[in-house]
Amino acid sequence: MEKAAKKKAKQFCLEYKFKDSSKANIEKVIEQLGYTIVEFNYIFNDEDVQILIDSLKISEEVIRSRGFTYADTNHRIVFVNEDLSDDEKRIVLAHELGHIYCKHFSYGTIIGTDVQDEHEANEFEHYILNLPSSIKIRIWLLENKILCFSLAILILIVLLVIGIYMKKQHDEDVYYGEYYITETGTKYHEKDCMFVKDKTSVRRLTEEEFQSGNYEPCKTCLP
Repeated sequence: MEKAAKKKAKQFCLEYKFKDSSKANIEKVIEQLGYTIVEFNYIFNDEDVQILIDSLKISEEVIRSRGFTYADTNHRIVFVNEDLSDDEKRIVLAHELGHIYCKHFSYGTIIGTDVQDEHEANEFEHYILNLPSSIKIRIWLLENKILCFSLAILILIVLLVIGIYMKKQHDEDVYYGEYYITETGTKYHEKDCMFVKDKTSVRRLTEEEFQSGNYEPCKTCLP
């Protein structure tokens, strides 16, 4: 049950990109789900609120509850006690949001009267009020797909440039100076030497070839 409730809470966060568990944001999501939030008082209510309570016949729930959700074919209302602090209202609303999202509609018009439903709503409430960093990061990534893609492309370009530069440095390190040889010759020459200039079969002398002793300097350009 606990794992199932957390799974639903995580699914909710990703579906609604819910990474702000403030009272205002919880209220916003409840309203997006089609519910109206009504504040009541144990002792005295505004006339329109009292008429609503009487018409729905929920006076007992009002007297004994800090908050509850009412749902029938004509009404979708989350009731919360107006005397609670903002933080207490936040907790009540998060709990009722759990009932709504988990679809606890099986036991009459007052949602969440079943023990298992209450437990699931409690776990849901705890999860969304204590969002793990991992879910916040995942939501941020979902919200910033284009930015993340652009950053990934930029990183790949930077890595490519670094790779080209390092290869160039490596290639330069394996050469011995600015000397050139022909495919069949045994002497190395300067770049503008007449023996290598404008020839197509010329390449630079490597460190390994120099160390081999198989090549000696040209007597014309390197006397």
